[in-house]
Amino acid sequence: MKREHIIIPEPNSKFLKMNCKECDTENVVFSHASTPITCKSCGNVIVKPAGSKAKIIGKVSGTAE
Repeated sequence: MKREHIIIPEPNSKFLKMNCKECDTENVVFSHASTPITCKSCGNVIVKPAGSKAKIIGKVSGTAE
C-alpha cells in the first residue's frame, strides 16, 4: 500500500470553551470528561460524566485550540 493511501486516525475528543448557565463565566472542559466538573466562580455542575461523551449542561461557545 502506498503512503498516500494510509489513513491516519484522528481523535473524536476535544477541549471545549463553555459558559455557565447561571453566572455566564467561561470555562474550558474536556468533551469526554470522566468526573463531574463544576463552574470556577459559582460552583454549579456544568459537565456530568455519561460513559464515553460527557453530558454538557452549560452553553458551548467554541473549541479551545
